Amino acid sequence: MSKNFIGVDLHKRFCVFAELDANGNVIRRGKFGNNFKEISDFASSLKQNTKLTVEPVLNYLWFLDQVKPYIDSVHPANPQKVRVIAEAKTKTDKYDSLVLAELLRTNFLPESYYVPEHIRKLRDLVRQRCHLVGARTGFKCRIRHLLFLNGSKVEASDISSPKARKQLKELCLADTIKKSVYQCLGIIKELNKEIEALELEIEKNSPKNEDIALLMTIPGIGILRATIIYVETGDINRFKSKKAFSSYTGLVPIVRASGEKIYTGKITKAGSRALRTVLIEAAIEASRKSEHLHRMNSRLTYRGNNKKARTAVAHKLAIIIYVMLKKREPFRK
Repeated sequence: MSKNFIGVDLHKRFCVFAELDANGNVIRRGKFGNNFKEISDFASSLKQNTKLTVEPVLNYLWFLDQVKPYIDSVHPANPQKVRVIAEAKTKTDKYDSLVLAELLRTNFLPESYYVPEHIRKLRDLVRQRCHLVGARTGFKCRIRHLLFLNGSKVEASDISSPKARKQLKELCLADTIKKSVYQCLGIIKELNKEIEALELEIEKNSPKNEDIALLMTIPGIGILRATIIYVETGDINRFKSKKAFSSYTGLVPIVRASGEKIYTGKITKAGSRALRTVLIEAAIEASRKSEHLHRMNSRLTYRGNNKKARTAVAHKLAIIIYVMLKKREPFRK
């Protein structure tokens, strides 16, 4: 039986699709709402010999979960590579869905990673933790900003620590500012409780596999950080090279070259934010315990930029992790 090919352009309120046969002829085109009822109706109209593709945006994983039981296979598209292949002056929802279906039919579709369900559930916890940690950092910055606006500051590195609270009591601040500061401290305290609870749940549900065990041989990486790296990385074999994995971490610099002029800028910050954050955190501890990484960190710090040194060590750590997982070897000091 010949296969059909469907491309879906996913939007917040609606979805546009185009279905082609094996010869590239348009069987049907249509539009349906991005809600449970209309997606269920669309899924029930599909045939088992169908392949479907959609760009990984919005709630695409939930959408694929709904249609997957009704069809042959699902193929998330890589949006950046699709944009390069299918660049056109005319860009409409109908055109986009048709291009996706045509790329899938001709086997030219650049596919994105389809996250397995067992990793997805743990990744939800990891990203929720990342979101809460970001919110906590925001409130800490808010306190320092309020103090700066009123000509004050606290020397303690952690603004919510007992040492910092003691220093805050000694400051001469207006009642309104004090109230705002202690409101932020109260929220930080509650966020700490939620973050600790999430970390315990992540550690409890951490899979007992070889990848986690290998990652934990790296200095500065315990079960929590190993689990975050594992769920954000997924299958290491999906990366063709260490450069591809480094690019996914977002720790590589932006490079612009024209003729003999080469400009190297800030890091791209592409890919997983949670993975990038945990690598930078691990780099701080690893550079203290690993002689090689310590020398690298000291050499770059001597040049006068601690932040760049830490980022460079995190980038080196990402390369080490890639090689370890590919070769199935523990960390070598």
